[in-house]
This record gives sequence, C-alpha cells and structure tokens, in this order.
Amino acid sequence: MKMLTRSMVRHAHAIAREVGARVVLLHADVVEQDAELKSLIDDVNFRIILVSRRCDFTAPEELKDLCRVVQLPDIAMTRAGQVKVATLVAAAEGLVHAGDRLLCLTGVDRSGSMDTIMVLDMGTEIEMFAAGAADPLPPDVSPAVFERVLNVAGELGVEGREGRPVGALFVVGDCESVLAQSHQLVFNPFHGYPEEERNILDPRLEETIKEFSAIDGAYVVRGDGVVLCAARYLAPRAKLEEALPQGLGTRHEAGAAITVTTDALSVCVSQSTGTVSIFRRGKMILDIQKPRGRNPDGL
Repeated sequence: MKMLTRSMVRHAHAIAREVGARVVLLHADVVEQDAELKSLIDDVNFRIILVSRRCDFTAPEELKDLCRVVQLPDIAMTRAGQVKVATLVAAAEGLVHAGDRLLCLTGVDRSGSMDTIMVLDMGTEIEMFAAGAADPLPPDVSPAVFERVLNVAGELGVEGREGRPVGALFVVGDCESVLAQSHQLVFNPFHGYPEEERNILDPRLEETIKEFSAIDGAYVVRGDGVVLCAARYLAPRAKLEEALPQGLGTRHEAGAAITVTTDALSVCVSQSTGTVSIFRRGKMILDIQKPRGRNPDGL
C-alpha cells in the first residue's frame, strides 16, 4: 500500500480523535483489495462508513460488524461531490445525524492513494449543505427510492440524452398533496400500467424515464418508488420566502416551491449545467456539480 495512504489514514485517526469526530467516512473505491482496506481501518474506534460506486461492493467479512456501506451513483463526480452525496445518503439511511462531526477520507478511484481529508459538521457546514441535509427524507420516502432517483438524476445530468443535455424534475413523496397542486401538460405516459411495472427501483424502467425526460414537466414519484406520472405541471400554492441562487430557472423554482406546501422532496437536473439540486421545505439542501474538463475526480 502506498506510503501516502498509510500516512493519511494514520493522521486521519489522530485528527478524528482530537476534533471529536463520531464517524469516519472512507472512500473504499480508492483501495481495491480487501486486505488493504482491512489494514487501513484496523483498530479504529469510530463508526466506519465505506463509500463505493460498485453495485456489488460489500465490506470485508471481518469488518461487517464494524462498517456500514453507502452506495454512490456510478457517475463521474468531483471529490467534493462524492463527499456531499455520500453524506446525504448516509443521513437518509440514518447513519449520521444533525450535530454529528464526520471525518471524510477520499481520493481518486482505484489510484491506491488517499489524498484528501475533510472534517464536516452535519447541519452547520453551510458551504457543503443546508441545515435540512441532516434530515433529508419525507417520512413516507424510503432511502432506496431516494438513492435511485438521485442516481437517475445524476446520470441525466452527466450524460444527457442521446448526446444532448436535458433537464428533469422529480418530486418524491406526499403525492396526494403534490397531485392536488399540479396538472398534466400532456397525457400521462405511466397511466394504466400495473404498479410493479412502473416502480423506479426496477432497473428496466430507467430507459423509459430517461426517454420521457424530453417532455416538459415533473415526474411525481410515490415514496415506495411507484412513478405516478410524468409531464406534470406544478402549481404550488405558495411562493418561496427566499430567492434561489442566481442561474436557477423556472424548473428549479417550481421544484423548490412545491416543497413549501407539501412534505415532498424535489430533485432537479439543470439542462444548462447538468448540476443536480435537491430541495426540501422550500430550500436547496444540496447541489451536485458535474466535473469540468478532463479530470473527473478533481476537487
């Protein structure tokens, strides 16, 4: 194992103890061998969250009682983006909470070198998160559904559709209230199909969702993953108390406003930049920018 990684991990442990971190979040894809990964986290007296984009990744057998695994979307992200998404997903799964201090250790995938340490305070790290990021999910939304929506949105932001950039808006949870404050722009392409055939957790539905992203309007997704409709025009009954950051358009405004008068969560993909923004209670709790230039793992 590279000397840099060993040094980073050793110092990370010391920093975590000194600053009172309660969780160590470690990007497992940097180190490919289980034996090397195990040697990194032996004798660590902290909760360990292993982060990976590999769908088949599991913690080494000897570490399963010590570690939890967080799955990231398998898309290109900056290292800061990886940390943001991993922390938000961990919060959605109840692995971290408001007030927790996290030490994050990451690097370039499969490089073997950990080269970045971040210390984050959940709920107060304004540059990375808004306060709502420590409790991101509506009560009726399962973490698996949120993670799946985030994955599809991230792929649309990075890849577009058939080589063209696309925008998209997903409204997840509290569907009765959302439907009461919206109407169809065109016929609902999901109407009439059995629920098991239109659940976003089914990988076979992914291409259909991406194909319909070219239609204006929002997807409305029930908390258990059933896609109720696409091409939905949102007509929220309230306006935002605070203006959104410059550069965000009507899709973002609608997505944010619908979360003011409902207990839903919105995930919005910018057509112009590919950035994925997440809204809760009328505020943007997180934005994930796609990498620029040739280095997809840049900061």
